[in-house]
Parts: sequence; C-alpha cells; structure tokens
Amino acid sequence: MIKNIGESPLEKFQADAKRLAQLDQKERQSKATPKEGMQPTRPDSDRVTLGQAPIEGVGYTDSIRAKDLSTNFMLLRDLIARTLEDQGIATRIAVEGGEINLKTLSPEEAQSLIAEDGYFGVEKTSDRVVQFAIGLAGNDPARLEAIRQGVEDGFTEAEKAWGGKLPEISYQTRDAIMEKLDDWVVGFSQH
Repeated sequence: MIKNIGESPLEKFQADAKRLAQLDQKERQSKATPKEGMQPTRPDSDRVTLGQAPIEGVGYTDSIRAKDLSTNFMLLRDLIARTLEDQGIATRIAVEGGEINLKTLSPEEAQSLIAEDGYFGVEKTSDRVVQFAIGLAGNDPARLEAIRQGVEDGFTEAEKAWGGKLPEISYQTRDAIMEKLDDWVVGFSQH
C-alpha cells in the first residue's frame, strides 16, 4: 500500500521557502552587481553622476528598510498561512481572551506576541508546556526523566524541521521548561 504520494506538506513548505530565499538572494545579487561603466556603490546607497563630477548619493532611510522587512514578513506569513490551510490546520489561534488570525498578523503584533510578557514569550510558553507535560505524566514526579526526554525529542524534531537551528527564543524557552520541571520535582520533595 502506498502511504505517501508526492511531497508532504512540510517538504512542500520547505521547498517553497527555499525558492523564495533563492529568488530574494538573486534579486539582491543583481542589485549589488554594478552595470558596465558604473561605479560600485554600497548596497544601501545610490549615487548619481552628472558629467564627470560625482554627487554623493543619499542612503536609504530606515523606513525603506522597514518596508522591505514588512514585505518579507508578509510573504513568510502568507506562505505559512497557506501551508497550514493546505494541511487543514486553522489559521486562527485562541489566546488569553482573544484570537490571533495568522493571515492578518502584522509585524508589530508578531513582535508583541514574542515579547517578554507576550503570549508566545519565554515565560508564558514554558508555563503552558510544563503544565501540559505534567498533566500527561499524571502529576507523577517519578516520570521526570521521561518528560525531559520528551521535551528534548520535541526540540530535536523542531530543529530538523527548521533546517538544524531554531531561533534563540526557542532555546531560552527550552531552558525555562527544564528549570520549571526541576522546580516542580523539588516542590514535591518538600511536601
């Protein structure tokens, strides 16, 4: 029996992301390569020459760079939303008295979600993971090593899916999870 025909959704997502990155890199290289008869410039500046007298160019402003960042964010956001929809996964997430719609999430909203006190920040995320793991373990501290191994296995799988390395916030969250699990076991021994 054939179990899988074609690419899995994760493989399709990874291939789409790689294609987008390659297109972006080619576009940057073509902009960085000076045309015949032109002087090379810094990648964040333009130069104009009238006759033989060069005129210093004006560097790009932060607002232009922010626009490029926003465009890249929206491309990635849309790719993730389409991939989730293709897999039958909802693009709306319930959070503390509200809802996040991944299709309309702005860069500012994403930043606030991963901020120190944000819903997906280290503290709140590690709290949710620890409570889930303790619940799965039946609130039995004797199962600490199995829980810790499950967390490590989950992070290893996530690293593979991300191409080997996760964003730093992920490692901070893992460390917080492990610390909270240790505190949970210590709390049991004191009772």
